[in-house]
Amino acid sequence: MKYKILTLGWEFPPQINGGLGVASLGLTRALSEYAEISVIIPRSDPRTLAENFQLIGANEVDIEKLAGETPKIHRSILSKVHIDYVDVSLSGYEQPTLYYTRKPASRPVMVVERPVKDNIIGMPRKFRLGALYGSDLLTRISEFTDIASRLSRKLQFDFIHAHDWMTFLAGLEIKAISGKPLVLHVHSLEYDRSGPEKKGYVFELEKHAMQEADLVMAVSDYTADVIENHYEIDPDKIWVVPNGLEKLKSYRKTPPFPEKLVVFAGRLVAQKGPGYFLEMAMKVLEKYTNVRFAIAGQGEKLPELVQTVAEARLGDKIHFTGFLSGKDLRKLLAMADVLVMPSVSEPFGLIATEAVQMGVACVISHQSGVSEVLKHAPKANYHDTDQMAAWVLSLLNDPSLWRKTVAATQKDLESISWDISARKAIAGFERLSAQKK
Repeated sequence: MKYKILTLGWEFPPQINGGLGVASLGLTRALSEYAEISVIIPRSDPRTLAENFQLIGANEVDIEKLAGETPKIHRSILSKVHIDYVDVSLSGYEQPTLYYTRKPASRPVMVVERPVKDNIIGMPRKFRLGALYGSDLLTRISEFTDIASRLSRKLQFDFIHAHDWMTFLAGLEIKAISGKPLVLHVHSLEYDRSGPEKKGYVFELEKHAMQEADLVMAVSDYTADVIENHYEIDPDKIWVVPNGLEKLKSYRKTPPFPEKLVVFAGRLVAQKGPGYFLEMAMKVLEKYTNVRFAIAGQGEKLPELVQTVAEARLGDKIHFTGFLSGKDLRKLLAMADVLVMPSVSEPFGLIATEAVQMGVACVISHQSGVSEVLKHAPKANYHDTDQMAAWVLSLLNDPSLWRKTVAATQKDLESISWDISARKAIAGFERLSAQKK
């Protein structure tokens, strides 16, 4: 018997901001071979190939036709947090202010941005379009939760499968409505993005949702450990489903300069460690000059990084490409000799698997899930820029070591695929089903 799974996603190709969209599609496509999948996402696109699963974009739904299906307004968590809607500006993953009021003193108040013309109760006819991670992120999440929970009443499913915190409220709501088991799929955590000290609304939502969920799927043992020890979730409820692999056609490309090339690719935020990459690059340049460095990505750290390079007068050696994805990113990797991923906390790290497929040697941090897969990749702690620089220098100076590293890590990738991930996920659903009987 095939299970019927209701999947809740936020990013989905071609609407992607990073690895979440790639992983969501890869796993969903593979799962559709073993289960009947219905996917609800904020925005579908004619370029999105649904293939063997049903894809529903909230932007395509006429909300008026769902008016009779009233959801329970996030009661699982919002009953514990009073919301005051005020006109403020939030950008990207920036968190709303959480503070305590005088009456009553113990009740937290979450301040959530609401555009002046928006009305949550009198919802718009269509889900509002625009960037997935705009200044009104929390408003979008609230609207998506309402639409998804209403839609769920019209669908048949055995499990709810929610990807990352943006869909967790919807998952909680649908569980409350349907009584079906809730499975949360954790690709990234607030712990990763902001560090262990910052425990704002997103952290509390993640923790509450994982406590209420029936099963929590983590993309690596590293993430499973974070969920258990920093979110205090019962380890018996955690199920590791490593990411799979989108197979790429490998090719090499001659760069438009004679030097070798070392690359960083990712969001320019503290979590990804671009500052450590820059520190490492400067140490390499002290001993080896036949090399250039490319930093691909955008984010809040960009001005600081550019200023550091300018002050060091290294603009001819360290280049900023801006955000690259798809074919453009692969073109860069095809020219690269080494990719360095100095992530401070990385649940997985799909970019490393892409680089290895393109014939690039990788140096990765111990604080990454992909280090569990790329067993033969040189590794260092994210802050150990001396060790990272030493690995890069060895790979640049020793062609034999470089070839052996590339070959060994390409062999490592044979242990993962989206089909393997899907079968692991199905085993988790089966385990949960047996527990419910």
